[in-house]
Amino acid sequence: MKAWQRLRYERAQDGEDANEAARGEVLHDERTRDDLPLLRFLVEQEALCRANSQGLGEQAALAGFLLAEHRQVEDVWRHHAIKRANFDAGCAYDVEHLFAAGVQATLDHVRASDHPDRDDVLELLLRQHLDEDDVEEWFEHRREWFEA
Repeated sequence: MKAWQRLRYERAQDGEDANEAARGEVLHDERTRDDLPLLRFLVEQEALCRANSQGLGEQAALAGFLLAEHRQVEDVWRHHAIKRANFDAGCAYDVEHLFAAGVQATLDHVRASDHPDRDDVLELLLRQHLDEDDVEEWFEHRREWFEA
């Protein structure tokens, strides 16, 4: 974790994120794709960055997608943190990220949780009309988009 210190969100005097470029370099490293703890950390830092700025940003989009590819239901909270970070991120960050582990599995996990954001996340998820095929189609399109 100490090696990741240089990747933490750190607001510089100019209001920008002092470590954004370093996170970008790590996100584009092929080894990062398989490193789930690192991806989770990067997503958390991108959520903090987005909460203190405008827009979604390519790095937050990439970090979120790479994390979604792991399809772990417990990451629904990290995806929600990006989605709620600011208005633009809320519009641009696809809700399919939250359903990456599967529609029913995600709903079951959120319903059973005592997470502080449980009610907000559940309300957001229940407004969606997605099924497993929709999520798979989204993954296919996102993979094509990030390959470019």
